[in-house]
Amino acid sequence: MDAGLELFSARGYNGTTVGELEKAAGLTPRAGALYKHFPSKEAVLEAAFERHVAEIEALHGAIELMPLGDLRAELTLLARFGLQTLVRERALRRIVITEGDRFPDLKQRYRERVVDRSYAEVTAFIRMKMESGEFPQGDAEAIAVVMVGGLLGYCIEHDVFGRAPAGVDEDRLIDAVVDAAMALANNKEEA
Repeated sequence: MDAGLELFSARGYNGTTVGELEKAAGLTPRAGALYKHFPSKEAVLEAAFERHVAEIEALHGAIELMPLGDLRAELTLLARFGLQTLVRERALRRIVITEGDRFPDLKQRYRERVVDRSYAEVTAFIRMKMESGEFPQGDAEAIAVVMVGGLLGYCIEHDVFGRAPAGVDEDRLIDAVVDAAMALANNKEEA
């Protein structure tokens, strides 16, 4: 699955042969070994997607370990988790962007099960903090878009250009995302 994601991401789905998949996975090329594990090339992509969704679901348990009693620490943990998830799904995201018209069902499920879920979970976290009084009342969805969108934009620019945007490393990005969320909280408190 890893070999398939990397090849599909780099060469495109149509540009990747079964023989190349087999070779990249350490199997004998063009010997039919892939078909002992998957019925088709598309099944490799589907299995990789489902595995990624399962990994996200398993890792989302980290969010449930909160509260830590420190809003800044919790936002930092949430942002780091989000960034690492985006880094891990780089190849899959590239496939959805470049091959989404070929696989509209995959594109829709990626939006629903990965993208929409990310926004929903960050929104739920912000709302929970608003209800507990740790975060002032405000537009939880918009705050989630600022947080997730900032992380996603950073990753997409890194994907396209192969470098950190404006020379900002991941630690500086996390600090800025958390600072922005804290500023929203602080501004709401002052209003």
